[in-house]
Amino acid sequence: MDIMKLEQIKQEALEKKIPIILDDTLEYMDSLFLEKSINKILEIGTATRIFFNMFFKVFI
Repeated sequence: MDIMKLEQIKQEALEKKIPIILDDTLEYMDSLFLEKSINKILEIGTATRIFFNMFFKVFI
């Protein structure tokens, strides 16, 4: 998924007051995943899948 699509999803979620993961949390998780060589994530209860889409690149 491209960055523009993710930003669109994020903006729609914010407009509808759907809780999403914060950018600084995403950055922290990104560095943690790369540092620890994590290769599996269990994502539970997210409405927009922003977390999954942002970290999909880790697994490809």
